[in-house]
Amino acid sequence: MRKRNVTLVALSSLFVVCGCHQAGDTGAGPGTSPVEPPPQTQPVNTANNNTANWRADATVVSVAPGATPACGWGTSPGEARSGVDWRIALTADAISLDEDMRNWPTDDIPYSGHLDGAQFAASYASASNYADFVCQFREATFTGRFTSDSTFDAVETLVWGRPGTQTTVIRRWSGSRL
Repeated sequence: MRKRNVTLVALSSLFVVCGCHQAGDTGAGPGTSPVEPPPQTQPVNTANNNTANWRADATVVSVAPGATPACGWGTSPGEARSGVDWRIALTADAISLDEDMRNWPTDDIPYSGHLDGAQFAASYASASNYADFVCQFREATFTGRFTSDSTFDAVETLVWGRPGTQTTVIRRWSGSRL
């Protein structure tokens, strides 16, 4: 019986290893068109597989402090961060943007929304238990415009805490396609 269990474990491991080689290959990468097919499954991100297709810089424009403190980078006026990896997928009228792909899947912000020509508006909403976690956003919005030279300019609004005690941070972003 023991030999049979070892054989089953070995075969299962072989299937996983063989299947994983192709699962993370999305076919997208540098040189792809700025208009991509609709997003499919969430990409796998490892040190050797950063699925970012855009890179952007951010500057904190304002902070409206409440009783709930803001967490993480980009929470003080004037603070800046450069070289943040993004994964952006577009269709004729929809957009998905995933901020900070180097931290996927635990500390990124997956936005989804609408695309109207070059203009976009996307949002993120946490689960109802967001207040149980110290650094969990309650909600966020990301609005901006793509330019003809494969860049974007956008404004991000992040909100922590319950209504009435919330903290709001506004960041300005400028990005370009890889």
